[in-house]
Amino acid sequence: MSGFRSLGEDEPVLFECKISDKGLEATVVTAPDGSECRGSHRRPMSKKRFRKLRCYNCGEFANHIAAKCMMGPQPKRCHYCKSEDHLIADCPQRPEKGRGDEGEMGETKV
Repeated sequence: MSGFRSLGEDEPVLFECKISDKGLEATVVTAPDGSECRGSHRRPMSKKRFRKLRCYNCGEFANHIAAKCMMGPQPKRCHYCKSEDHLIADCPQRPEKGRGDEGEMGETKV
């Protein structure tokens, strides 16, 4: 049985109950003739999407974080141009777009 988190509207079912730490829980849920349930035609709205993570050790967008990085401890460096002379916030090669609204001295432009 594949199992369902929700059933179709007005779908008749047969089930057995058992007591669990959450209270009563339905088990062995089937259609009245013993076949599998149709289930709801609605599916959850949010699917787990792959989220790009930046490893703050190697600077790459990958599926790991610094604590799990295979490269070992790396020196601090710019994640844009890979230079060890500055960090990404001060990168001279990084385009102006995306730097925010801050000027040279941290002043806000008006």
